[in-house]
Amino acid sequence: MPNTAPGAERLAGGVNADATPADRARRAARAWRWAGAALFLLVVVVLFDAYLHLSKTYPENSDEANILLMANDMLHGNVYLSHWHVSDVPFITTELPQITLLVWLFGLHLNTAHIAAAVTYTLVVAVGMLLAKGRAHGWAAVARMALALAIMLAPQPGVGIFVVIFSVGHIGTALPVMLTWLVLDRLGPRRRWYVPVIVAVMLAWALMADPLVLVIAIYPMLTVCLARLVTGLVTSARDGGGLRGMRQGLVGCWFELSLAAAAGVGYLIVSWGRQLLSNAGGYVQQPVPFQLDPASSWWWQARVVVHGLLEMFGAYFVPGDWINYLKPEEHLTGPGLSGMDEAIALTHLVGVVLAVWGACAIARRFFFRDADFVSQLLLVAIVANLAAYIPSTLANATALNVREIAPVLPFAAVLAGRMLGDRLVRGPVAAIRLPGFLRPSRDRDPRRPSLRLRLVAVPLVALFGWYSYGLFQQADTPAAPTPLAGLAAYLEANHLRYGLSGYWEASLITVETGGAVTIRAVTPACLQPYQWESKTDWYNARQHSANFILLSQEPGYFTEFAVNGAALTVLNYWSQPPFFKKKPPQNYYDAYPPGSTSWPVHIVYGGYYITLIPETSHGHDVLKNGRVVLVPVQIWYYSARIYPFNLLARLQKTLPQTLSSPSAKLLKELKQNGDVVPAGC
Repeated sequence: MPNTAPGAERLAGGVNADATPADRARRAARAWRWAGAALFLLVVVVLFDAYLHLSKTYPENSDEANILLMANDMLHGNVYLSHWHVSDVPFITTELPQITLLVWLFGLHLNTAHIAAAVTYTLVVAVGMLLAKGRAHGWAAVARMALALAIMLAPQPGVGIFVVIFSVGHIGTALPVMLTWLVLDRLGPRRRWYVPVIVAVMLAWALMADPLVLVIAIYPMLTVCLARLVTGLVTSARDGGGLRGMRQGLVGCWFELSLAAAAGVGYLIVSWGRQLLSNAGGYVQQPVPFQLDPASSWWWQARVVVHGLLEMFGAYFVPGDWINYLKPEEHLTGPGLSGMDEAIALTHLVGVVLAVWGACAIARRFFFRDADFVSQLLLVAIVANLAAYIPSTLANATALNVREIAPVLPFAAVLAGRMLGDRLVRGPVAAIRLPGFLRPSRDRDPRRPSLRLRLVAVPLVALFGWYSYGLFQQADTPAAPTPLAGLAAYLEANHLRYGLSGYWEASLITVETGGAVTIRAVTPACLQPYQWESKTDWYNARQHSANFILLSQEPGYFTEFAVNGAALTVLNYWSQPPFFKKKPPQNYYDAYPPGSTSWPVHIVYGGYYITLIPETSHGHDVLKNGRVVLVPVQIWYYSARIYPFNLLARLQKTLPQTLSSPSAKLLKELKQNGDVVPAGC
């Protein structure tokens, strides 16, 4: 017998036959929301896996290794990074806490850097999709999110992957900024008093980690609020009558004024926070090396920026090895652009066009009172970032340096989604009649179509599928080999435990060997501590003993480390003074050939033949069949010079003093060796 109690069928899990159409609609809407959330999470997981594989196609370097060392230090209680000299971007409130958690979960390994990179970019894409959705629902929301995802989906291997995924840099800064705009987008229409307070705190959170937030968030907020204030005053004066209307318009713009004040308060919070951190013995931050270049360089720098942007968008279509171009006579190692890769890049130009179209759409309505607030912020951020970067000395480098404008990609993608997504579901509709047995009973009327399809959806879905194919084709690329793995094993086999080297070898080998071989970065001129992502305790002679210097002649980008000859001559003088009592040899290799038991001991790794030179005998070229005989000259990639004392005890004070005021005997030997004494240490 059925239970007639109210709600009994619902409690028993049954279906209420008397449910109203409104109830059924609400249930259907709820089911669609849950299905959409599940699909969104599935997309995020799949993207993380793809981006992890993409990140591994780029070799690790000491930038990422130093970030791991900082995170590991935070994990062990040094939350303020005391005694650290960080770069011009400290990441103290954004990526460093995230990487600290990953180091705790996965350990201090180079692979953790790839996991962190994949997590960061996946979050950027996910938040970008949510911000592109805005307050839209239904297919309009799907179109917005899909468009933003398509533009951000697949940066190109090489420069694109380094800038957008692998590099610990400004792409991660886009995440807290977009989260701030997401809060503003969701809560802003209510115009509550607490919204500016939340925005001020979130902007301070982002700015504490990266000074670029001034350019891509603080200044845009002030600019947009000023523009909306002027627009509101002009509109009110025109519609409401003179000064009275302007006063009413000023009252109506209280929310924009409060947001502008929030941006200023966020900046003040960071200023106070940095001062408190400094007083508490926190890290020392390097200044941003920003200077304007002469106008004559701007055209070349703009070309490099276009190259970098196209690779970020996955749309650099020039065939051959130009995909790896950095600067004249400088290329990344890697394959050139194949025919399939070129085809994928050409289709990604559609994404570039849509991004430009979205920017133009909001620019046209920028001074309209009903212009989308978030879209205005994104447009000003893109323009400000490019305008600050292109004329500066930061752009007078290689395409790898476009990481300084990495937020342009997610901002442009979100802007395109917000401005164009709705238009993609307003096109002409095609009515497709399905066979009767495939139609629901209520649609059995042959005069009613069973399926209505937007014509524009067909090519867009096909294009999105093609983009996805390109992403997973790139993700299937084998991982790059671990850099310096052979060298690290060679040093460990020779029982070298603590030494000095250039920036690009030092921390990379340290993390790669788990500290079994610890190398600290020094400057090439006077072997002084390299104050960029380093800790002063590393160079404390009471805590550590360094007995070797690793020199590098590795060809490539940021790999050569050649110490000034004068500094090495002084170290030789200290290690074996009798060396100077006889006639000095013509070069160091004659005095201390590989395998020599004299101090310093000289060991080498990774020889290769670099060039051909004439063979000589008694000062004359050797001839054969009337031609000069050429012989290959062997150069060693890496050489380690081992000394019989603790280098750290003599570098920071004794070495600079000796170089600045050498004795007469030492000065004579320096001149005979052709060594150039550095102007200052």
